Amino acid sequence: MNQSPKDPLRTSDSNIDYKSLYELNTDGILTINVHGQIYNGNKTIEQLSGYKIDELKCKNFLDYVIDEDKEEASDCFQMAINDASKECRFTFIHKTGEPIPCIVKFIPMEVTDIDKGLFLVIKDVRLFDQLSSKYRESQLNFKIIAENVQDVIILMDDQKNYLYVSPSSKTMFGFDPKKINQEKEPFFNIHPDDISNLANNFRDAMQTGKTFNVTLKALHEEKGWVWTHIMGTPVFDENNLFRHMVLVARDITLHKEHEERLTYLAFHDALTGLPNRRYFENQLKQSIDKLNIEGQPFTLVVFDIDDFKLINDTYGHDVGDQVIKEFATRIKTIIGQDGIVARLGGDEFVAILYKISTKVDVEKIINRIQQETVNEIVMEKQSVTITSSIGATICTKKDMDNSNFFNSADVALYNVKEKGKNKFHINYS
Repeated sequence: MNQSPKDPLRTSDSNIDYKSLYELNTDGILTINVHGQIYNGNKTIEQLSGYKIDELKCKNFLDYVIDEDKEEASDCFQMAINDASKECRFTFIHKTGEPIPCIVKFIPMEVTDIDKGLFLVIKDVRLFDQLSSKYRESQLNFKIIAENVQDVIILMDDQKNYLYVSPSSKTMFGFDPKKINQEKEPFFNIHPDDISNLANNFRDAMQTGKTFNVTLKALHEEKGWVWTHIMGTPVFDENNLFRHMVLVARDITLHKEHEERLTYLAFHDALTGLPNRRYFENQLKQSIDKLNIEGQPFTLVVFDIDDFKLINDTYGHDVGDQVIKEFATRIKTIIGQDGIVARLGGDEFVAILYKISTKVDVEKIINRIQQETVNEIVMEKQSVTITSSIGATICTKKDMDNSNFFNSADVALYNVKEKGKNKFHINYS
């Protein structure tokens, strides 16, 4: 009997952010593990597939792909597993047996840990295919449809001259379609960094007859650059000669913001906004690499709030959270551009001081932190005074790993705790 896999969306501290990505997205979304097994999905996927989420759980997503596309779908999935994700097109099977052509993309749930699973974002392109088919049958029918859809539809010839621009261009990009039709510059509102990619895809589609998909920045007349998805389909006449390219553009700014939010959450602490342990360990590795290659020393600092448990027990966790946030703000302000501060969890913080490697300079920074820490923290109904114990290690030895330096800083902090509180100790490693 299949056992339902653990769904990280239900256990993540950031499930509120993930929930918005699920419920507000007009595309279908499945969450799958690294074996392709489904463990969740949004409401749109139920509408798209005809299946309830409970019917999909524990099944492999490939079970719902038509046989002709299974190899393409499997290859696309493996590319995502190997950190080479791309958009792919293949056909899913509706519960009724109806084929559903889709554009899909596999997005890692956590960019640093593919084992957490992936989002499978599924865009239904039946309407687009119907539009292309309609146009082949009748230019008039195409125009009627194009003028009544929200996506921007553009026709271009082999020289990239504009043949037709749908009225929705005014709503989506702020440009009057008549003005666009008069443009002599192809792709005039595409970001300079993206023009060559779009042009290359355009050329390849003319030669191969295959649909292409690109994500790029397009200019909105008032808003500036907006993230845009463009699907291009070449149309050929009865003699198989290229007739024109059908480009369908969609503003995906909201989707991009969700992706960026997911990336941010993967590397930052939800309470303080500081980098988290994962981000910090990456930065520490870079500092160690610079030490080994360039001989650039640095200082690792660990610190916590004295008697923080007593604050929580006395005033409650809401006050405790406010203390943590204010403490984080003060440390970050003091260290500024001289280094990076991260929260490891609870009241434990850690910092790297770049290029600060003399005891005198380290003491100056630590003294400022401790002087600022004792300033009263004033809240709406409560004020609290805290102190901090700090351990540091000046890192100068090459060929050491993260744990060596962390252990040295932890020993320094332990020495402080042995002697009392609101003090600091500096080691060398």
